Amino acid sequence: MKFLRNIPGLIKRHYEKVILVFALLGLITAVVYLNDMKNAENENIAKYNKGITKRKPNPVPSIDITALTTALDHAKNPSALNFAPPHNLFNPVKWQRRQDGTILKVETGKEVGAEALEVAKISPLNLIITLDQAAGSGFNMGVLQEGATNAAWRRKFVSYVTTNSPADRVHGATKAFKLVDVNRATQPPEVSIELTDGKIVTVSADKPFTRVMGYKVDLNYPPEKRMITDRRAGDSLMLGDEVYNIVAITTNEVVISARSNNRRTFIRNNAAP
Repeated sequence: MKFLRNIPGLIKRHYEKVILVFALLGLITAVVYLNDMKNAENENIAKYNKGITKRKPNPVPSIDITALTTALDHAKNPSALNFAPPHNLFNPVKWQRRQDGTILKVETGKEVGAEALEVAKISPLNLIITLDQAAGSGFNMGVLQEGATNAAWRRKFVSYVTTNSPADRVHGATKAFKLVDVNRATQPPEVSIELTDGKIVTVSADKPFTRVMGYKVDLNYPPEKRMITDRRAGDSLMLGDEVYNIVAITTNEVVISARSNNRRTFIRNNAAP
């Protein structure tokens, strides 16, 4: 009985511990309650899932993108537009007066300029070395350089040459070759010469040496009814109001370049074999 009478005093002295005990009891009770509710909810979810009839859904229909693919292909490869002659949207037809007063209609652009040129004749430009006459221990030999860029060197030069002639003479035969051997036993005498490229050839009075150095061309220009003769690579032409340079000449064609835009035109030699 005495213990029971002391309980209120103990509680009064240790009230905070009593409160803590009741709080822990309440927390334990709440945890047990929530766990029971969780288990019950899991059982309800399991029963619900078992009651659902599972079925296969309809597949998503495929989309036809053929039209879009075709449009994309057209966009990647647009049609080429040609506004060059004879299309006259941005190139009105020109009429030009010839030197004789007649009028020329320029529809395609090939009626005038480099496109209108025609090859009349292409001739070789030769290097010719001759043995003209024996003179003492040497020979009078001639050199004709038809393809020389300097017009002064296109005529025949005759020089006295021996095997001791220097190879750097300004004028005469040794500009093109060097005399390396002489054979007077033959009639007419023969000499061996070394060309500037190192090749050794034989020359006699009746057997000159000939090599093609380049070509020259005669051109016909119908729009002006004009012949343009004896033109070489590097020469210029005036066709209408445009200046052209001759870039190259071969036996088969002539290459012309417009000075204003460097556009090249290839003129075939229709007379070539």
